[in-house]
Amino acid sequence: MNELPHLEKIFDRLKRGCHLGPDDEPEFSALSSPRFDEYAAYFAALGLTLVRHEREFFYFEPDNQEDVPITLPRIAVFSYIIIDYAANQGRPIEEFIFGQNFLITALPHFTLDRYTALLRQVDVHNVEDLRTLLNRMEQIGWVKIKGLGEDEFRFLRPFHRVFSKCLEVAQSSQAAPPDASQPAAT
Repeated sequence: MNELPHLEKIFDRLKRGCHLGPDDEPEFSALSSPRFDEYAAYFAALGLTLVRHEREFFYFEPDNQEDVPITLPRIAVFSYIIIDYAANQGRPIEEFIFGQNFLITALPHFTLDRYTALLRQVDVHNVEDLRTLLNRMEQIGWVKIKGLGEDEFRFLRPFHRVFSKCLEVAQSSQAAPPDASQPAAT
């Protein structure tokens, strides 16, 4: 096997839980190349599964699917709120999420009591807690903060990993049959 370009940096970032997308050059181009299968085989020999998401980003499959990182519930609630907000505004959700930059201080997360209550359930109590959460999301490659304006961020392609799940949950709850204990409307 020829030397795989950027192997050490790719391994280091993915092993730390990062997701590599188009903003992560040159690692992204190396994985996107025709040599993807060689990278996958190399990591498989180490007991790691390299995943190429259908939206063209890369990550390692978690070692233990049952082991949920402490930040995941916080990220899920954060994501649900911004998706719910976009839906309530009648905006195309995907375009809203991925088509603009956001100001942390202008997020809708503390504008409604129900949003605030959801955030409290996962120990997010103020804008500083949101900043901490967004910093973690930047570490794993789901948002970009650095290099943008002060207090500004944007969602990156790997955010589709949680975004898609939130949409699935929303769609399944809308498609759920009416509760059988409730009388049918006439």
